[in-house]
Amino acid sequence: MNNKKILFATCFLALFFLFGSTSVFAYTIEELNFTDEGDIVVGPGKTEVLLDPGDEYTKEIIVSNRSGSDKIIDISVEDFQGSKDPEITVEFLGTEKGPYSLKNYVKSEISQITLKHGQRLHLPVLISIPQDAQPGGLYGAVMVSASNVLKEGEQKTAVAGQLRVITRIASLFFVKVSGTVFNNGSLQSFKAEKSFYEKGPVVFQITSENKGSVYLSPYGVIEIKNILGSKIDERQIDPWFVLPNSVRVREIKWNSNFLFGRYVATLHLNRGYDDIIDTQSISFWVVPWKILSIILIGLILIIWFFVWIFSHLQWKTIKPDISQINSDANADSAKNNKV
Repeated sequence: MNNKKILFATCFLALFFLFGSTSVFAYTIEELNFTDEGDIVVGPGKTEVLLDPGDEYTKEIIVSNRSGSDKIIDISVEDFQGSKDPEITVEFLGTEKGPYSLKNYVKSEISQITLKHGQRLHLPVLISIPQDAQPGGLYGAVMVSASNVLKEGEQKTAVAGQLRVITRIASLFFVKVSGTVFNNGSLQSFKAEKSFYEKGPVVFQITSENKGSVYLSPYGVIEIKNILGSKIDERQIDPWFVLPNSVRVREIKWNSNFLFGRYVATLHLNRGYDDIIDTQSISFWVVPWKILSIILIGLILIIWFFVWIFSHLQWKTIKPDISQINSDANADSAKNNKV
Protein backbone atom coordinates (compact mmCIF):
# COMPACT_ATOMS: atom_id res chain seq x y z
CA MET A 1 0.00 0.00 0.00
CA ASN A 2 2.82 2.35 0.83
CA ASN A 3 4.41 1.57 -2.51
CA LYS A 4 1.18 2.59 -4.27
CA LYS A 5 1.11 5.87 -2.35
CA ILE A 6 4.72 6.56 -3.20
CA LEU A 7 4.06 5.76 -6.87
CA PHE A 8 0.99 8.03 -6.92
CA ALA A 9 2.89 10.88 -5.27
CA THR A 10 5.76 10.48 -7.70
CA CYS A 11 3.42 10.60 -10.71
CA PHE A 12 1.64 13.65 -9.30
CA LEU A 13 4.90 15.55 -8.75
CA ALA A 14 6.10 14.61 -12.21
CA LEU A 15 2.92 15.88 -13.79
CA PHE A 16 3.07 19.04 -11.70
CA PHE A 17 6.61 19.90 -12.71
CA LEU A 18 5.91 18.95 -16.29
CA PHE A 19 2.65 20.89 -16.76
CA GLY A 20 2.08 22.91 -13.61
CA SER A 21 4.57 25.62 -14.42
CA THR A 22 3.30 25.99 -17.99
CA SER A 23 0.47 28.46 -18.44
CA VAL A 24 -2.61 26.98 -20.04
CA PHE A 25 -4.05 28.85 -23.04
CA ALA A 26 -7.75 28.74 -23.64
CA TYR A 27 -9.03 30.91 -26.45
CA THR A 28 -12.79 31.25 -26.86
CA ILE A 29 -15.09 32.47 -29.63
CA GLU A 30 -18.15 34.50 -28.73
CA GLU A 31 -21.19 34.77 -30.99
CA LEU A 32 -22.47 38.36 -31.14
CA ASN A 33 -25.02 40.20 -33.23
CA PHE A 34 -22.74 42.76 -34.90
CA THR A 35 -24.03 45.05 -37.59
CA ASP A 36 -22.01 45.22 -40.81
CA GLU A 37 -19.48 47.97 -40.09
CA GLY A 38 -17.01 46.72 -42.69
CA ASP A 39 -14.11 46.43 -40.24
CA ILE A 40 -12.12 44.28 -37.83
CA VAL A 41 -11.75 45.61 -34.28
CA VAL A 42 -8.77 44.68 -32.10
CA GLY A 43 -8.26 45.58 -28.47
CA PRO A 44 -6.67 46.71 -26.32
CA GLY A 45 -4.58 49.07 -28.40
CA LYS A 46 -1.95 49.41 -25.68
CA THR A 47 -0.91 47.43 -22.60
CA GLU A 48 1.57 48.66 -19.99
CA VAL A 49 2.90 46.30 -17.36
CA LEU A 50 5.72 46.24 -14.79
CA LEU A 51 7.30 42.80 -14.29
CA ASP A 52 10.19 41.31 -12.37
CA PRO A 53 12.74 38.99 -14.01
CA GLY A 54 11.19 35.53 -14.17
CA ASP A 55 7.60 36.81 -14.04
CA GLU A 56 4.78 35.64 -16.31
CA TYR A 57 1.83 37.76 -17.37
CA THR A 58 -1.24 36.88 -19.41
CA LYS A 59 -3.21 39.46 -21.37
CA GLU A 60 -6.36 38.80 -23.38
CA ILE A 61 -6.50 40.13 -26.94
CA ILE A 62 -9.98 40.62 -28.37
CA VAL A 63 -10.64 40.43 -32.12
CA SER A 64 -14.14 41.25 -33.40
CA ASN A 65 -15.28 40.55 -36.96
CA ARG A 66 -17.71 43.27 -38.07
CA SER A 67 -16.69 43.11 -41.74
CA GLY A 68 -19.85 41.45 -43.06
CA SER A 69 -18.01 38.32 -44.27
CA ASP A 70 -15.82 35.50 -43.01
CA LYS A 71 -12.16 36.40 -42.46
CA ILE A 72 -8.95 34.49 -41.94
CA ILE A 73 -7.24 35.98 -38.89
CA ASP A 74 -3.45 35.65 -38.66
CA ILE A 75 -1.70 36.28 -35.34
CA SER A 76 1.99 37.18 -35.18
CA VAL A 77 4.39 39.06 -32.90
CA GLU A 78 6.76 41.84 -33.96
CA ASP A 79 9.13 44.20 -32.22
CA PHE A 80 8.70 47.93 -32.63
CA GLN A 81 10.81 50.98 -31.86
CA GLY A 82 10.62 54.75 -31.82
CA SER A 83 11.87 57.16 -34.45
CA LYS A 84 13.82 60.39 -34.62
CA ASP A 85 11.19 61.57 -37.09
CA PRO A 86 8.49 63.28 -34.97
CA GLU A 87 5.83 62.41 -37.54
CA ILE A 88 6.38 58.64 -37.07
CA THR A 89 4.82 57.22 -33.90
CA VAL A 90 6.38 53.74 -34.02
CA GLU A 91 8.29 51.63 -36.53
CA PHE A 92 7.29 47.96 -36.79
CA LEU A 93 10.29 45.75 -37.50
CA GLY A 94 8.68 42.66 -39.05
CA THR A 95 11.07 39.71 -38.75
CA GLU A 96 13.91 41.91 -37.46
CA LYS A 97 14.82 42.04 -33.81
CA GLY A 98 14.51 45.43 -32.13
CA PRO A 99 16.96 47.05 -29.71
CA TYR A 100 14.46 46.44 -26.89
CA SER A 101 13.07 43.15 -28.16
CA LEU A 102 10.01 41.53 -26.56
CA LYS A 103 8.80 39.21 -29.33
CA ASN A 104 10.73 36.13 -28.16
CA TYR A 105 8.99 36.39 -24.80
CA VAL A 106 5.43 36.59 -26.17
CA LYS A 107 3.46 33.46 -27.02
CA SER A 108 0.02 33.00 -28.56
CA GLU A 109 -1.94 29.74 -28.49
CA ILE A 110 -2.82 30.00 -32.16
CA SER A 111 -1.34 31.68 -35.21
CA GLN A 112 -4.38 31.48 -37.50
CA ILE A 113 -8.15 31.10 -37.19
CA THR A 114 -11.23 31.79 -39.30
CA LEU A 115 -13.78 34.16 -37.81
CA LYS A 116 -17.29 34.44 -39.17
CA HIS A 117 -19.06 37.77 -39.28
CA GLY A 118 -20.44 38.52 -35.82
CA GLN A 119 -17.85 36.45 -33.97
CA ARG A 120 -15.45 37.74 -31.33
CA LEU A 121 -12.19 35.97 -30.49
CA HIS A 122 -10.86 36.08 -26.93
CA LEU A 123 -7.18 35.16 -27.21
CA PRO A 124 -4.92 34.97 -24.13
CA VAL A 125 -1.32 36.01 -24.83
CA LEU A 126 1.44 34.93 -22.46
CA ILE A 127 4.48 37.10 -21.67
CA SER A 128 7.35 35.30 -19.94
CA ILE A 129 10.29 37.40 -18.75
CA PRO A 130 13.54 35.41 -18.39
CA GLN A 131 15.34 35.27 -15.08
CA ASP A 132 18.40 37.07 -16.46
CA ALA A 133 16.44 39.97 -18.03
CA GLN A 134 18.08 43.35 -17.53
CA PRO A 135 16.13 46.28 -16.01
CA GLY A 136 14.54 48.54 -18.62
CA GLY A 137 11.90 48.55 -21.31
CA LEU A 138 10.86 45.81 -23.73
CA TYR A 139 8.52 46.56 -26.64
CA GLY A 140 6.55 44.22 -28.87
CA ALA A 141 3.24 44.07 -30.70
CA VAL A 142 0.69 41.35 -31.32
CA MET A 143 -0.18 41.86 -34.99
CA VAL A 144 -3.65 40.89 -36.21
CA SER A 145 -4.10 40.55 -39.98
CA ALA A 146 -7.43 39.81 -41.66
CA SER A 147 -7.69 38.24 -45.12
CA ASN A 148 -10.56 37.27 -47.39
CA VAL A 149 -11.75 33.67 -47.39
CA LEU A 150 -11.69 32.33 -50.95
CA LYS A 151 -14.68 30.45 -52.24
CA GLU A 152 -14.33 26.91 -53.60
CA GLY A 153 -14.11 28.05 -57.20
CA GLU A 154 -11.55 30.70 -56.35
CA GLN A 155 -9.39 28.27 -54.37
CA LYS A 156 -8.76 26.15 -57.48
CA THR A 157 -7.34 29.10 -59.38
CA ALA A 158 -5.75 30.89 -56.44
CA VAL A 159 -2.15 32.00 -56.76
CA ALA A 160 0.26 33.08 -54.11
CA GLY A 161 -0.77 36.37 -52.57
CA GLN A 162 -4.35 36.26 -53.84
CA LEU A 163 -5.69 36.40 -50.30
CA ARG A 164 -5.88 40.17 -50.03
CA VAL A 165 -5.07 41.52 -46.57
CA ILE A 166 -7.70 44.12 -45.82
CA THR A 167 -6.50 45.16 -42.42
CA ARG A 168 -3.48 44.88 -40.14
CA ILE A 169 -3.87 46.08 -36.58
CA ALA A 170 -1.38 46.10 -33.72
CA SER A 171 -1.91 45.64 -30.01
CA LEU A 172 1.16 47.27 -28.42
CA PHE A 173 2.90 45.92 -25.32
CA PHE A 174 5.09 48.16 -23.17
CA VAL A 175 6.89 46.04 -20.56
CA LYS A 176 9.10 47.52 -17.87
CA VAL A 177 11.46 45.10 -16.19
CA SER A 178 11.95 46.27 -12.61
CA GLY A 179 15.31 47.57 -11.46
CA THR A 180 17.47 50.64 -11.85
CA VAL A 181 16.84 52.34 -15.18
CA PHE A 182 18.16 55.43 -16.95
CA ASN A 183 15.56 58.20 -17.41
CA ASN A 184 16.44 61.12 -19.65
CA GLY A 185 13.61 63.06 -21.26
CA SER A 186 13.13 66.72 -22.14
CA LEU A 187 10.80 69.19 -23.80
CA GLN A 188 12.33 69.90 -27.20
CA SER A 189 9.90 72.57 -28.37
CA PHE A 190 6.49 74.13 -27.78
CA LYS A 191 4.86 76.22 -30.49
CA ALA A 192 1.60 77.15 -32.15
CA GLU A 193 1.01 75.84 -35.64
CA LYS A 194 0.70 79.46 -36.79
CA SER A 195 1.50 82.82 -35.18
CA PHE A 196 -1.61 84.45 -36.68
CA TYR A 197 -5.12 82.94 -36.73
CA GLU A 198 -8.33 84.24 -38.20
CA LYS A 199 -10.35 82.03 -35.87
CA GLY A 200 -10.01 78.96 -33.67
CA PRO A 201 -9.12 76.26 -33.08
CA VAL A 202 -5.53 77.07 -32.22
CA VAL A 203 -3.22 74.06 -32.69
CA PHE A 204 -0.31 73.67 -30.27
CA GLN A 205 2.59 71.33 -31.06
CA ILE A 206 4.60 69.76 -28.24
CA THR A 207 7.81 67.95 -29.17
CA SER A 208 9.28 65.67 -26.51
CA GLU A 209 12.55 63.75 -26.73
CA ASN A 210 13.57 60.60 -24.87
CA LYS A 211 17.26 59.71 -24.57
CA GLY A 212 16.77 57.19 -21.76
CA SER A 213 16.52 53.42 -21.62
CA VAL A 214 12.75 53.16 -20.95
CA TYR A 215 9.69 54.76 -22.47
CA LEU A 216 8.28 57.90 -20.87
CA SER A 217 4.71 59.15 -20.47
CA PRO A 218 4.84 62.95 -20.30
CA TYR A 219 1.72 64.92 -19.35
CA GLY A 220 0.81 68.43 -18.25
CA VAL A 221 -1.33 71.52 -18.80
CA ILE A 222 -1.43 74.55 -21.11
CA GLU A 223 -2.58 77.86 -19.57
CA ILE A 224 -4.01 80.58 -21.83
CA LYS A 225 -3.85 84.30 -20.91
CA ASN A 226 -5.27 87.28 -22.81
CA ILE A 227 -3.56 90.56 -23.69
CA LEU A 228 -4.31 91.88 -20.17
CA GLY A 229 -2.49 88.97 -18.56
CA SER A 230 -5.67 87.39 -17.19
CA LYS A 231 -5.98 83.60 -17.31
CA ILE A 232 -9.00 82.74 -19.48
CA ASP A 233 -8.65 78.99 -19.97
CA GLU A 234 -6.47 75.91 -19.60
CA ARG A 235 -6.11 72.67 -21.53
CA GLN A 236 -5.17 69.42 -19.80
CA ILE A 237 -2.68 67.14 -21.62
CA ASP A 238 -3.20 63.44 -21.03
CA PRO A 239 -0.11 61.17 -20.86
CA TRP A 240 1.29 59.85 -24.12
CA PHE A 241 4.27 57.59 -24.75
CA VAL A 242 7.74 58.48 -26.03
CA LEU A 243 9.95 55.48 -26.77
CA PRO A 244 13.70 55.40 -26.00
CA ASN A 245 15.98 57.18 -28.48
CA SER A 246 13.04 58.84 -30.21
CA VAL A 247 11.26 62.15 -30.69
CA ARG A 248 7.47 62.44 -30.53
CA VAL A 249 5.09 65.30 -31.38
CA ARG A 250 1.77 65.77 -29.63
CA GLU A 251 -0.85 68.15 -31.06
CA ILE A 252 -3.31 69.87 -28.73
CA LYS A 253 -6.27 71.88 -30.06
CA TRP A 254 -7.77 74.81 -28.14
CA ASN A 255 -10.81 76.90 -28.97
CA SER A 256 -13.17 79.40 -27.37
CA ASN A 257 -16.47 81.04 -28.28
CA PHE A 258 -14.89 84.37 -29.24
CA LEU A 259 -11.21 85.01 -29.86
CA PHE A 260 -9.70 88.39 -30.63
CA GLY A 261 -6.31 89.90 -29.89
CA ARG A 262 -2.99 88.67 -28.59
CA TYR A 263 -2.75 85.60 -26.34
CA VAL A 264 0.04 83.93 -24.37
CA ALA A 265 0.08 80.14 -23.88
CA THR A 266 2.27 78.60 -21.18
CA LEU A 267 3.06 74.88 -21.17
CA HIS A 268 3.85 73.04 -17.94
CA LEU A 269 5.04 69.57 -19.02
CA ASN A 270 5.85 66.81 -16.56
CA ARG A 271 8.54 64.59 -18.10
CA GLY A 272 6.95 61.48 -16.64
CA TYR A 273 9.59 60.75 -14.02
CA ASP A 274 10.92 62.31 -10.79
CA ASP A 275 8.21 65.00 -11.05
CA ILE A 276 10.44 67.16 -13.29
CA ILE A 277 8.43 69.89 -15.04
CA ASP A 278 9.53 71.84 -18.13
CA THR A 279 7.88 75.25 -18.70
CA GLN A 280 7.75 77.28 -21.90
CA SER A 281 5.58 80.19 -23.13
CA ILE A 282 4.61 81.35 -26.61
CA SER A 283 2.36 84.11 -28.01
CA PHE A 284 -0.04 84.22 -30.94
CA TRP A 285 -2.70 86.49 -32.44
CA VAL A 286 -6.31 85.82 -33.32
CA VAL A 287 -7.85 88.48 -35.59
CA PRO A 288 -11.10 87.72 -37.47
CA TRP A 289 -10.08 89.96 -40.39
CA LYS A 290 -12.95 88.88 -42.65
CA ILE A 291 -15.55 89.98 -40.11
CA LEU A 292 -13.62 93.18 -39.42
CA SER A 293 -13.38 93.86 -43.17
CA ILE A 294 -17.15 93.48 -43.56
CA ILE A 295 -17.76 95.84 -40.64
CA LEU A 296 -15.27 98.38 -42.04
CA ILE A 297 -16.83 98.24 -45.51
CA GLY A 298 -20.26 98.71 -43.92
CA LEU A 299 -19.10 101.81 -42.04
CA ILE A 300 -17.54 103.25 -45.19
CA LEU A 301 -20.81 102.73 -47.11
CA ILE A 302 -22.86 104.37 -44.34
CA ILE A 303 -20.53 107.41 -44.23
CA TRP A 304 -20.57 107.68 -48.03
CA PHE A 305 -24.39 107.56 -48.02
CA PHE A 306 -24.72 110.43 -45.57
CA VAL A 307 -22.14 112.48 -47.47
CA TRP A 308 -24.07 111.91 -50.70
CA ILE A 309 -27.36 112.92 -49.05
CA PHE A 310 -25.94 116.15 -47.65
CA SER A 311 -24.19 117.04 -50.92
CA HIS A 312 -27.44 116.75 -52.94
CA LEU A 313 -29.79 118.64 -50.61
CA GLN A 314 -30.72 122.21 -51.77
CA TRP A 315 -30.90 124.57 -48.84
CA LYS A 316 -33.21 127.56 -49.53
CA THR A 317 -33.21 130.72 -47.38
CA ILE A 318 -36.64 132.52 -47.25
CA LYS A 319 -36.09 136.28 -47.56
CA PRO A 320 -38.85 138.69 -46.36
CA ASP A 321 -40.73 140.75 -49.06
CA ILE A 322 -39.93 144.41 -48.10
CA SER A 323 -42.51 145.94 -50.48
CA GLN A 324 -45.28 143.79 -49.00
CA ILE A 325 -44.24 144.78 -45.52
CA ASN A 326 -44.32 148.53 -46.45
CA SER A 327 -47.73 148.12 -48.10
CA ASP A 328 -49.14 146.44 -45.02
CA ALA A 329 -47.68 149.17 -42.82
CA ASN A 330 -49.25 151.93 -44.93
CA ALA A 331 -52.63 150.24 -44.82
CA ASP A 332 -52.47 150.02 -41.06
CA SER A 333 -51.50 153.69 -40.82
CA ALA A 334 -54.48 154.75 -43.03
CA LYS A 335 -56.88 152.85 -40.83
CA ASN A 336 -55.51 154.53 -37.77
CA ASN A 337 -55.95 158.00 -39.32
CA LYS A 338 -59.59 157.33 -40.11
CA VAL A 339 -60.25 156.37 -36.62
